[in-house]
Amino acid sequence: MLAELQHVQTLIGRLTEQLHTKQLENAELQEQLCLQTVNPEDEAVRAELQQHVAQLEAQYAQSEQEKLELKDRHQALELTHLALSDSFSQAQLQITELEQQKLALENQYAEFNEIKAQLEAERDALLRKNDFAKQKVEAIIHRLSMLGQTATTDSNL
Repeated sequence: MLAELQHVQTLIGRLTEQLHTKQLENAELQEQLCLQTVNPEDEAVRAELQQHVAQLEAQYAQSEQEKLELKDRHQALELTHLALSDSFSQAQLQITELEQQKLALENQYAEFNEIKAQLEAERDALLRKNDFAKQKVEAIIHRLSMLGQTATTDSNL
């Protein structure tokens, strides 16, 4: 985009130089026409000069047209450049927002993992306590059954 703008600016500069050169040539030719006294017999020279002047005027008109077209193209490229710059800025903002959201989600994920680890540790501790309590209950039941057997044996005697 920038290269095209520079190319268009270079072309405009060249056309402006050509225009200036042709204007100088035209002025010189007109001066020569005024300074010279053309004999009526020298119509061929006059016709040649007029043809040359007409060619120069046509080249000048074409150069002016090209200059206007390049100027329009340059303006269109500048507008496109501005639009692309705006789009790029918006994309950069979206990227920044998405990176912030990603960071927030990663932090949240880390917090959830910590909570999960804590809950698993609590569950393991409760399972150990439960196993310990089961062992105690089984021991108590065993003692009671032993006491019950001894009491029945004592009463049978």
